[in-house]
Amino acid sequence: MLYSKSIQRFFIACLMIFNGSIAAAPFGSCPSNAFLMQDNTAQLYGVNLVTGDYSLLSSDLGTTNKINAIGFNFHDNYIYGWGYEWGTLVRIGDDYQATPLNLINTPEVNFYIGDIALNENSYYFYKKGVDYGLYKVSLNVKSNEYLQVNKVINGQDLSLNIYDLAFHPDNGFAYSVDRLGQLHQINVTNGNSVMLGQTAVTGVFGAVYFDVEGNFYISRNTDGFVFIIDIAEQTPQATFFSYGPNSSQNDGARCAVAPVIDESIAATTDYGDAPDSYGTTLFSNGARHGISNIYLGSSITTEHNANVYPKIDQDDGITFVTPLLAGSDSLIQVKATGAGYLNIWGDWNRDGIFSSEEKLISDKYMDNTTEVFLVKTPTSALNGFTWTRARFTSITSIVASGGVANGEVEDYRVLVTNSGNSQIQDTPYYLAFEDSWPEKGDYDMNDVVMLQNSSLLLTTSSEVKQIEFQGELKALGASYHNGFAIQLDNILPSNVDHKLVRFEINGVLQETSVIEEDTQYLVINITDDLHNHIQLTENCSYYKTEINCSNSSQMTFNITVPFITPIPLEQFPEAPYNPFIFAHKATYHGDLFYHPGRTLEIHLKNKIPTSKADTSMFGVADDVTQLSANHTYQTNNGLPWALAINPGSQESWKHPIEMIDIVQAYPDFKRFIESNGNTSSNWFSQSKAINAKLY
Repeated sequence: MLYSKSIQRFFIACLMIFNGSIAAAPFGSCPSNAFLMQDNTAQLYGVNLVTGDYSLLSSDLGTTNKINAIGFNFHDNYIYGWGYEWGTLVRIGDDYQATPLNLINTPEVNFYIGDIALNENSYYFYKKGVDYGLYKVSLNVKSNEYLQVNKVINGQDLSLNIYDLAFHPDNGFAYSVDRLGQLHQINVTNGNSVMLGQTAVTGVFGAVYFDVEGNFYISRNTDGFVFIIDIAEQTPQATFFSYGPNSSQNDGARCAVAPVIDESIAATTDYGDAPDSYGTTLFSNGARHGISNIYLGSSITTEHNANVYPKIDQDDGITFVTPLLAGSDSLIQVKATGAGYLNIWGDWNRDGIFSSEEKLISDKYMDNTTEVFLVKTPTSALNGFTWTRARFTSITSIVASGGVANGEVEDYRVLVTNSGNSQIQDTPYYLAFEDSWPEKGDYDMNDVVMLQNSSLLLTTSSEVKQIEFQGELKALGASYHNGFAIQLDNILPSNVDHKLVRFEINGVLQETSVIEEDTQYLVINITDDLHNHIQLTENCSYYKTEINCSNSSQMTFNITVPFITPIPLEQFPEAPYNPFIFAHKATYHGDLFYHPGRTLEIHLKNKIPTSKADTSMFGVADDVTQLSANHTYQTNNGLPWALAINPGSQESWKHPIEMIDIVQAYPDFKRFIESNGNTSSNWFSQSKAINAKLY
């Protein structure tokens, strides 16, 4: 007897009710974790692709055989797959029980390759061979073709040695990687495929996934390694991503419109905090660990993503007992909680990368102990500050980046010196600028406020071999656009070893040169426009100068400048050196000069301008500069347009709020200036301030 399609669908629905499938509710959301089906008697796991950590979701799915070719259905939040026990499609809900579905025109064979399209509510499954091919079955209960199998293309015309496929979240294509490492794009509407390139990895990839950003993840059966592929690249390459579970029977599924990090739940991952060139954030496939009872020190922090330097975690597992001296032995104390293997890298050539050749410690087994290790810093290690990375986990032979299911990563900024060298740490200074020069303006001294630290590396004969600057923008109360730079008076730029200069902003290595060209003396140009490095809070006109206008944005810099020929310390300028701000090109900077650009500089009182300054601007408005007498950047009563403040034991110096004259906020400042610094030398202390007028 023949029935209409509507009656057939009615019988199918009745059969599903009889089988109890309606009792199984769908999953409550589109999860960030992936699903992994394994074993000859199907078991379902949840996998965190970020770390490779996995957990058993169900060991009993209501079958004594395999379930393969699984896909997560974004349209109804069920998992679908091919149940070998019944030889048909099964549906799995939140009770983790497989319910077989009666397909119309089903092929009489089992399948292990399949997924569900996002642009349509249809399940696609594939088997190579002339008798098989690529098939489609609608999962839309309102469709006239609900649960009806249609063949898209013959398995000889679409002949791929693949073991799983996954749908891209946006473009409608399916993707897979064959055992030779070739990436394939499949048009499921007509069965055409395009080979996009060689990914540089080989093996059986039985579980493949997408995330909402279009990143493609492939899991290798033999070792569980998860690789990530940017399919948009001209030559897509697979990059190691995390250490996942291995199995000879692997099949994966994932909600492709979900991010790999779910920030709506508590963070369960530990990251490092070195600059991102080292592989720190998830975006850079940074070192990361799932939280467990294995870690360094006494505690472990968790983040959804890394906080890179200068926002660092309070790590407590590693102590550098003695300095790191190039070519010499040093002592490192390590405290381990739980049992695992310790690896430590150091960036000895300071290129912003931890290479496999830069290891101090490899796979040292530790079990709830504190040990002191004798390690040797390579003779070739360059002088100056650099980074080390320690990773502790139950897995051996790990690399410096990528995800691991357990353990911890800790990053440390350390100083490396050659034997006999020494370091001088300069006094930290708060630098405060009024950018209305040569007019006095509102004189609130908060147009640019910078905290500047510096240190010198000396040879055995007390010559300066290298200088390093660290800084943080504390306030930007300027409507004008200003750059910030530091001049080292009387130091020639030709003496800089340019190939060893290192320049970071917010922990990110900069490609542009920090050494300004065509200057008489060495000028370190940190930025042409400070506004480019901060984000203003809504309804705030300035950065950290207005009441009720706090801001989480941050701008820091770190600069290392080595010299070709060391400079005698007595000939080297003293801190705070000669910091200055300057007008950004093609921007308004007051009515006197309109668009002065780089030629308008504002320095500390009695400091010399650079060779790029327009000296015709001196002596205009309130400025009484006399260059020949080294009488610069001050008014006729000695008021400066820039200050260098050493707060001493104070934790910080507070600048005035917007439009408050610094003399009103710090009344003793006027006496200090009028006495040429002979009285009220502590005018800047909190006890001398009117706190209501400070930010």
